Amino acid sequence: MIKRLLTLLIFIPTLVSGQDWAPVGARWYYDHDYGLPPYLTVMESVRDTIILNKSCRELVTNQIFEFNRPNGTFYWDTTLISRNFIYNSNDTVYHYNKYDSSFYPLYLLNISPNDTILIRDRTTPCTMNEYFCSRFEYVVDSVSSISLQGNNLKMIYNSATSSSDWMFNRPNDHDVYPIIDRIGSLKSFFGVSEMFVLEGEICCLRCYTDSLISFKSSYWTNDCDYLRPLHEPLSIRADVTNDLVVYPNPFNSFINISKDAPTEFELYDSFGRLIMKGKEKVVNTAFLKEGIYLLKLTLSKSGNKTIRIIKHLP
Repeated sequence: MIKRLLTLLIFIPTLVSGQDWAPVGARWYYDHDYGLPPYLTVMESVRDTIILNKSCRELVTNQIFEFNRPNGTFYWDTTLISRNFIYNSNDTVYHYNKYDSSFYPLYLLNISPNDTILIRDRTTPCTMNEYFCSRFEYVVDSVSSISLQGNNLKMIYNSATSSSDWMFNRPNDHDVYPIIDRIGSLKSFFGVSEMFVLEGEICCLRCYTDSLISFKSSYWTNDCDYLRPLHEPLSIRADVTNDLVVYPNPFNSFINISKDAPTEFELYDSFGRLIMKGKEKVVNTAFLKEGIYLLKLTLSKSGNKTIRIIKHLP
């Protein structure tokens, strides 16, 4: 018993002291493109853990959405989006690929301008999540530093290569988002797809905080966790005749579509793949896996509308 206790006492400090990235309690607050849900994404480092004999940190991502009830009123709700695991070693941050039970390098900090960084190559045929099947590569444009609370942190500007499907910037962004040591990409921590898929709705990092440093983007003037006012109830909105209600959201075994009845609906998964389409007003969704979906509606009165919906298992 004494030997076992001593082993634990020796091991725990090693687990904590070897990790500079994502100390437990660190938080990232992400803003979203105006008018696109969700309205806030928060990622938090929640605990130390061991995966494949590596001392890792678990990062939990939650998104805050505005949902509508069947009676037309709105409310904020928080949805668990993902759990990720990272560790850092020798100026490299590694991300755990749960689909093939391995780590791949996400951030390399011991680099120089004009270096080309291949995070992962394209995998065909794809037998796992498309995130891990797509090519992710960038070239280093410049390397400098930034001082936060007396800590000098490396700052890297980068551009995606022409063959990269994922990137830390997006080609249609007017701003360029650097990578900052300890914080990650100021666009999105795990990168974004070249195509418009759900994670691409993230605009950029609002704020980062941990026990030693804090960072706030120059464009952001509100509190880190700011949420704009909820919409007014549908019953008192001027465009009620052109609006619709899709409920419940989150959903489980079915979705109801009311108000301005669509002539057709299309349901897409988070990677833009068409799952089903039809003309029903009650849609059977019992076969769907838990996750985020896009419901595209062709409306008889007001054109097309796309709604983000989430399936939760009971």
